[in-house]
Amino acid sequence: NGKGPRLHHFAYWVPTAMNILHLCDVMASTGYLKNIERGPGRHGISNAFFLYIRDPDGHRLELYTSDYFTMDHDHEPMRWSLKDPRRQTLWGAPAPRSWFEQGSPFPGQAVREPLFVADVTIGD
Repeated sequence: NGKGPRLHHFAYWVPTAMNILHLCDVMASTGYLKNIERGPGRHGISNAFFLYIRDPDGHRLELYTSDYFTMDHDHEPMRWSLKDPRRQTLWGAPAPRSWFEQGSPFPGQAVREPLFVADVTIGD
């Protein structure tokens, strides 16, 4: 959803959920609480524990850990419906409006309206 092409987010894996919670503590105690855009929470489709923040330039960064272990090809695939909001957020607050409307533009690229619009769950 949203206009594009634009960069939605960079994702960085961290070893444990405590790394993410520690970052929340550091951001809150140093005056950067407003830079936490979404989370902490858990994605349904990947089972990843996540936090989305905005860097000083406004780019969205995801820190995540504990996604599904997918090395055993004998496991039955999990099927998710696009209409199931738990695929995006198993628990935690729904994504804010900025999640769908904001992104980092690419230099020299015109931003266009989306080709299709899907129903979304907005948390604000």
